[in-house]
Amino acid sequence: MKILIALDANSYSAEIISDVTKLAANTWADVTMLAVQSRGEAECPDATLVKALSSNQKNFFAQYQGGELPHGEANPQGFMQTTPGVWQTSGSGRKEFTLKIRSGEPIKEILAEAGERQCDLIILGCSKDNGCQWDAEIDLPQKIARDADCSVLVIKEGRIPKNITCCLDQAMVSQESLEMVSQIVNLHQADLKIVGLTGPKGLPGKGEVEKKMQEILHYYTARKVTTLIKLVDNEDLEKFVERATREGMIALWMGKKSLLAKIFSKDLIGKLVATSNSSALILR
Repeated sequence: MKILIALDANSYSAEIISDVTKLAANTWADVTMLAVQSRGEAECPDATLVKALSSNQKNFFAQYQGGELPHGEANPQGFMQTTPGVWQTSGSGRKEFTLKIRSGEPIKEILAEAGERQCDLIILGCSKDNGCQWDAEIDLPQKIARDADCSVLVIKEGRIPKNITCCLDQAMVSQESLEMVSQIVNLHQADLKIVGLTGPKGLPGKGEVEKKMQEILHYYTARKVTTLIKLVDNEDLEKFVERATREGMIALWMGKKSLLAKIFSKDLIGKLVATSNSSALILR
């Protein structure tokens, strides 16, 4: 697994490191911490961002005793230019750990880095006020969640989810997505509600959906995850999800073959990220 953590110098970015560390440790993921500076400052890495990445790395490794993580610390004073406007420094370990700074537009550079590294998950924080924002970039979390080709976890500052509602296209959902939901639930010791989709047009019958949902229930029960199952008609799904975002964390499986991707427009995904009462997980 490859995780990209998109960071800036604000508190909502620093706050996500605890979750990031636990996920990285549980999944033995390759980790990249990325910050983006303006292109006008591209002659050398921005000192404020170097300091922020160094602090976040220190926090990452401080949560575990030596030898418990498969990563090695990068030297924050060892940033080397790899291409014009891009600098990085990496640690040595069984799994990759890299601090990286790119210059340019933050949304474009975060998506580019995720694509180049073929990341499985992008993680970023956002402010708890003004609809989930980054200080220097309007609607950045929403646009990353909307446009990324991989899964995206947006963690809202100061909000710990007590319950997670996960909407699945039960016929097509991947094993990796089921495992990701399990990881997030265990991370927060949250209750899980799995929502199955029913309806008359091109959807499986209720009996078939119930059978598949029971299989998913057994998957999570075997992992000791407290899970409830709910069936929702496709015509009512949008309103149901909007209510769920006010009650806790929302997770949507939006893979290329998912029926949910046809129901939820890209703009609606951004809206759900902005209005969610806590974190939002877009699975792909």
